[in-house]
Amino acid sequence: MSRIVLVYFLGLLAAASAQTQRSSLNGAVSDPRGAPVGEAPIQARNTQTGTLGRTVSKSDGTYTIADLVAGTYQLSIVMPCCAYNPFTRDVAVAPGQRMQLNIQLTETVNGTTLGDDPGRLAADMRKRAKVPVRPAPRTAGGKPDLSGVWLDRGDPYPQQPELLPWAASVFKERIENLAKDHPHNSCLPGSPPMPGSSTPFIGKLVQTPSLLVLLFEDVPGFRQIFLDGRQHPSPVNPTWMGHSTAKWERDVLVVDTAGFNDRIWVGMNNGRMPHTEMLHMTERYRRVDFGHMEIKVTFEDPATFAKPFVMDLKWDLAPQEELLEFVCENNRPEHMVGK
Repeated sequence: MSRIVLVYFLGLLAAASAQTQRSSLNGAVSDPRGAPVGEAPIQARNTQTGTLGRTVSKSDGTYTIADLVAGTYQLSIVMPCCAYNPFTRDVAVAPGQRMQLNIQLTETVNGTTLGDDPGRLAADMRKRAKVPVRPAPRTAGGKPDLSGVWLDRGDPYPQQPELLPWAASVFKERIENLAKDHPHNSCLPGSPPMPGSSTPFIGKLVQTPSLLVLLFEDVPGFRQIFLDGRQHPSPVNPTWMGHSTAKWERDVLVVDTAGFNDRIWVGMNNGRMPHTEMLHMTERYRRVDFGHMEIKVTFEDPATFAKPFVMDLKWDLAPQEELLEFVCENNRPEHMVGK
């Protein structure tokens, strides 16, 4: 073997070795005062391949995302509503590198106001919850029983919506003006699947063989999900919560909702996204075990979204809690701006 060929061969081996050397991101997440932030959902997305690395910070704030290939990653943290601003940073990771990166989150006005952070209130709820470790309960008919009071943790790794130009413009305006025209400001409903005006965001599911009722602390206070095999009415009367029917696919309840009006805002935490009356929502409810529920929510509207928008929600059972009566009076004339 000639020297040139040998050098070339060794170069190939070195390049292959570099590709197989796995890297990691390590560090700690803290608040502006340096206190550790636990349960922070951390995601590293390779900007070239789109592959994802995910983890959650421990109670002392530390985290590790292991088994990464070399490349540039977009590191992001989106905490549950509403104390911290989203964190995003691009990080270049070399082959075999154990990169140390500490992250200090910045607070919103909610985070700096005592008692105004739903995330911290929800954490207190979870601490006092007494939830047995056992499989999901089942009804007399053998289907999973979804009944209970549930604490909505949101989507720990939210995706960005792909909006058509008109919708992207409206979305941007609502972000910039701090959602001053949100329906909530006029005591109108929040975003499905489970609106919430009071925090933390909790809802109550009551399941019967023919009907699933979702109660929540917001107007109109309930959703009815029909399990009796009926179809959507034709024509359907547009409403804030739409018309919902459902069927079981093994242990997953698939809910189909149509007939929304075009006034509700959609997305996480009483979202900011517009839509048309073509909006269609599909929910897939899976009770993972006794204390946890996963809900995949897909919004489709060909006049608004370039592709379907998906939220992967996590709910925790909160058996020690109960819903409170919610009353809003901001739509009375003497409370309206300019009246």
